[in-house]
Amino acid sequence: MPVAALLKRLCALLLWLCLPSAAQEIELPACSSRPTALLHFIYVDHARWCVEGVIDAPELEPYAFTALEVAADGSLYAARPLAGAVMRIYDSDGDQLPDAMELHADDLSLPNGLAAHAGALYVAGGAHIYAIDADGAAQTIVDDLPAGTGFWTGGLAIDADERLLVAVGAPCNHCDYADPERGAILSMNLDGSDRRVLASGFRQPADLAFFRGSLWTLDSAPLGLAGGVDELNRVQEGGWYGFPDCLGGAADCADAQPPVMTFATGAAPSSLAAYPHDTHPGTKDTLLVVLRGEPTVVDIVGYKLIMVSFDENDQPLGAAVIAPYVWESGRQAWLPYHGEPLRFRKFMHINELGFGFFPQQPLAIAVNNYGWIYLSMTGGQIIALRPRNTANQAENDPGERYPIWTPFHPDYDPAAPAPRNLDR
Repeated sequence: MPVAALLKRLCALLLWLCLPSAAQEIELPACSSRPTALLHFIYVDHARWCVEGVIDAPELEPYAFTALEVAADGSLYAARPLAGAVMRIYDSDGDQLPDAMELHADDLSLPNGLAAHAGALYVAGGAHIYAIDADGAAQTIVDDLPAGTGFWTGGLAIDADERLLVAVGAPCNHCDYADPERGAILSMNLDGSDRRVLASGFRQPADLAFFRGSLWTLDSAPLGLAGGVDELNRVQEGGWYGFPDCLGGAADCADAQPPVMTFATGAAPSSLAAYPHDTHPGTKDTLLVVLRGEPTVVDIVGYKLIMVSFDENDQPLGAAVIAPYVWESGRQAWLPYHGEPLRFRKFMHINELGFGFFPQQPLAIAVNNYGWIYLSMTGGQIIALRPRNTANQAENDPGERYPIWTPFHPDYDPAAPAPRNLDR
């Protein structure tokens, strides 16, 4: 490894070791004082979040960064599937925001899933899973995942038993198929041995994340199919999740595991991450979900980053729209979940006015040890949603923005009735 590169890595590690613990709040200047702030880019609740620019590289399109992962040293890794590369993004100027990008590994097969573990970065793409060391040297662990047709190999995670979990999409949009490893989540040792099917019956399990001690994934239905919905699923070992037989209610699906939460078809959930941080009222122990959206669907049901809250039985209470969000009287960002697919119709106008993601699409998220949310989107961009400091938050009372029956209210009352049809 070149001496300059080694010194750069060493300096980054020393900086990380000198940072305060993850439980402490990082004191930074107000959002308006940060040169990296994007004050009029994506609308968020500015009493809670500061939007900052990380990477703006439209020349890297299409689909510049489809997966993100934060390593133990604070480096942000980003997958570029069409370039066959993984990038490392790091803080070059000491302001605690990743801003400089370098090539970490290339000559990979459609890298589209990332998981950092024990000093290595595991990468899934196409038929392959790689283990990449700190110097960027890649070792091929698996080279025979089912691939070549259908959906890309997606999410990657490592469980408490140090088993590697990978999400493999179905070979087609809506058809029968015989390969048990398609439309499935596979489990294997870190060296690729002892491979087996953990769960099956998925169309496009786009990402994997651990939350509340369980593995979670996403799925989406074909467009134009009556009764189809997009899904958030808790993964049960040996579970079957219904694809392709149960789409549209066309079969007896008593044996299929039901989704935990559903979204209108076209929401296209693409990434998720646990959010354990108590940065603001209601944020602790939530699940972040990216709804990528579908350009061919007129109704903008996706194009959002949402935060899902749960009760003590792991049932969803509702979802808060983190971005895009603008507060207006009578247009709250929280939607209670009553079992019907969420649509978020009242937020379409934000996208239409140019203050949402549309016509770009959000793609992937990752969360660092301080509760900063990194979000990639088409157009070759990565932004950070930095929690505002408590003093800055106090300038705008969140109680005015979120009703008392939402967990985001400082005096949340779970017994208060939540109205229905707020997304209509």
